[in-house]
Amino acid sequence: MNRLAQRALILTQILLLSIGAWAANADQAREAYQAGRYEDAVKLYQAAAEQGDAKAQFALAVMHEQGRGVAQDPGQAVQWYLRAAAQGHAGAQNNLGYIYYMGKGVGQSYEQALAWYSKASQNPASDKGDLAIAWCNLGNLAFNGRGMARNLALAAADYRKAAEAGSGFAANNLGYMLENGLGLRKDEGQAVRWYQQAAKDGEPFAEDNLAVMYEAGRGVMRDYKEARRLYEKAAAQGNTRAQAKLGQLLERGLGGGKDLVEACKWYTLAAAKDDQRAEESLQRLKGVLSPSQWAAAQASAKSFLEASHD
Repeated sequence: MNRLAQRALILTQILLLSIGAWAANADQAREAYQAGRYEDAVKLYQAAAEQGDAKAQFALAVMHEQGRGVAQDPGQAVQWYLRAAAQGHAGAQNNLGYIYYMGKGVGQSYEQALAWYSKASQNPASDKGDLAIAWCNLGNLAFNGRGMARNLALAAADYRKAAEAGSGFAANNLGYMLENGLGLRKDEGQAVRWYQQAAKDGEPFAEDNLAVMYEAGRGVMRDYKEARRLYEKAAAQGNTRAQAKLGQLLERGLGGGKDLVEACKWYTLAAAKDDQRAEESLQRLKGVLSPSQWAAAQASAKSFLEASHD
């Protein structure tokens, strides 16, 4: 299932556009937050939150959750999220879904996660971003049978709604379900369509999945050059499978020139994350490359890891 993006999402943006008495201080709060003066920002949020402003309550909850301007306090974050959510703040409802899913500051409860994501999905105030998060997470719950009996048809329907709202995660997962006939009729052509939508958003799972389809000629004409381009994009984002597959294409010279040193680099990176086939390929190349070529590949892999951790 490593080609299915199962990550839960959380909305942690500070929303500073508001109304009423809070509106006069919104610019000051924005400036303080962006300047890193988090304690000043917290004071502004606190004053407005205590007067009942839902957006300030949401912002204050995020500050407590992240420990910015105040000591990190998941329990306080939950209380402010609850107050904002009670006033119909969709971001707070989504974040409560995540908090209950993870058990952060509350007892873990998939049923409560389901309830909060459901509220956000039906909230008239939800924008497309809110809806994408809510429906994607509802799809995850249905797919995994958490908070409900496992229901693949429902998961596919939820992922479709999230994908139509702009979720790259959901578009990838819908593509995966179509590719494999999970919860709906198998349709590799439609799977490619959804993978393409997700790949345009830079979703590495989708770039990898789409590359597989191009490499094998499934649902689309075989195109090694396009497969290699997509593997390169996913591999650069740390996708282990894509790193191993890119190594294979480089070693065989498919979709572009043959480059054993570059292939060794990607095998090294994938093998470091316990990809057994990459490890086998790496050992094979070790017997083929010269000591200087091997050293160059290892140095390149090390540089990639150092850059990705910056």
